[in-house]
Amino acid sequence: MATQSRKAMLKKPILLLILFYLLTGTACQPRKGAEFGIYLLSRNIPAVELPAVDINRLSLEANPIISTRDIISYDQTSHMIELTQEAFTRILGINPIPVNGTPFVVCAGDQRVYTGAFWTPVSSVSYDGVVIILPYNETVPGIHISLGYPGPGFFTGEDPRSDSRLMNALERVGKLK
Repeated sequence: MATQSRKAMLKKPILLLILFYLLTGTACQPRKGAEFGIYLLSRNIPAVELPAVDINRLSLEANPIISTRDIISYDQTSHMIELTQEAFTRILGINPIPVNGTPFVVCAGDQRVYTGAFWTPVSSVSYDGVVIILPYNETVPGIHISLGYPGPGFFTGEDPRSDSRLMNALERVGKLK
C-alpha cells in the first residue's frame, strides 16, 4: 500500500514537468509556416547579453511582432521595412523601450538567424549589435534595421541582415525589392 501511494506521489511532479516542457517548448519556437518573422523574447534579458547566449536557447513569444503578412516591402539594400499600419501601430505599442533596448530574434521560417534589439532614439546607452530604432516620424509606417547605436561605428561583428535564408524567404512571398 505504501509503495502505491509513493508511486502516485511521484507521478504528479513528472506529469507537471512534462506539461511545462510541452507548453514552453511550443511557445518558444518560431512558427514553421512563417516565412519571415521578428520575435520578442518571452523572458527579457539585457540586449548586451545577447552575444553570450545561444540563439536557439532564447525563449520567444509564440507569435512574431512582425511577420510577412505585416510587410508591404523589404528593401534589401537599406533594410528598410515598409509595414502595414496595423503592424506599425503594434511596433509603437512596445513602448516604453528601456534605454538598454528590448531584444528580438529574426527568423526565416523556423530557423533563428540573428538577434538584435529595439532601441529608443533618446537612449544614452551605446550598443554594438543590430538595432531597430523606434521611429521619430510616426506618419510613415516603416522601420529600419540598422547596425549599432547611436550609429554604425558602434557595430561590431559581421552584418547578418542580408542572410540568404531571410532574403530568399522574403523573395518567395514577393516582399523583397
